[in-house]
Amino acid sequence: MSIDSKLATVGVLDAQVLAALFAGTYIAVRVPNFYDPQYCKNVVEPLYEKIDNDAATGGIYESDIDSFWNVMNDEARRERYLDAALPVQQRMRAMSAPYPSPVDQLRLALDEAWPGGATLMTMGGRKMPFGITRLWRTGKEALPHQDLLWREVAPEAMSVPLVGQLGVNIYLDTADEGGELETWDRYITDEDYEPLRETYPGSYGYSRDMLPEESLLISPEVGDLVMVNTTRAHAVRKITKGRRMTVSGFVGNAGVDQPLRCWS
Repeated sequence: MSIDSKLATVGVLDAQVLAALFAGTYIAVRVPNFYDPQYCKNVVEPLYEKIDNDAATGGIYESDIDSFWNVMNDEARRERYLDAALPVQQRMRAMSAPYPSPVDQLRLALDEAWPGGATLMTMGGRKMPFGITRLWRTGKEALPHQDLLWREVAPEAMSVPLVGQLGVNIYLDTADEGGELETWDRYITDEDYEPLRETYPGSYGYSRDMLPEESLLISPEVGDLVMVNTTRAHAVRKITKGRRMTVSGFVGNAGVDQPLRCWS
């Protein structure tokens, strides 16, 4: 069976496709034109300007909003991150006007599609930000990795135990060359990961020799929503020309009768 069969391209999110993505029947789901490309043009230039002037984080991408990964071991920074949960939502609404916020549009789509609805993830009784804007420049890439909140956070710190996690990206702009999303049908289990923890802290930077030769390569267009099962190894190919801007976050599954939990 071709790896291409592990990608679902749909017009609308529904419970069946989300459940199949969590289960690994699909490893990626793409919704073309999820956010109107005209709306993308309206918001992306102000975002480029703001990140150019106020970037708070650097590395493989730049953003003026911290991710949980960047703050989890820094108490003062984590406090600022949690304090920003609602201002981040409000800022995106203001910058997107007169059009809807892409983050609100995604949260609403998830809420309507999933039997238990969708809400913001909380930690210690406080809401977490969702929908950070990420600027990727020429020469940047993300090495093969997994994103699994339960590997990095003590169970008692999480509002609910998760049984699955998705990574979500809405593409406000795409690079001229490179920057494809790459994912493999390879689940490195928690048991498999334990002896690798020191070599690959944060489940990041896996050697490609550990992964299947065949991978799924996705070249998104402006306005696309792409969701990946983050228990599967995935990467971002190096951008060789241009830059890209995404609204990004994670969606956790606590059970079909529970709301999906959203954070960044």
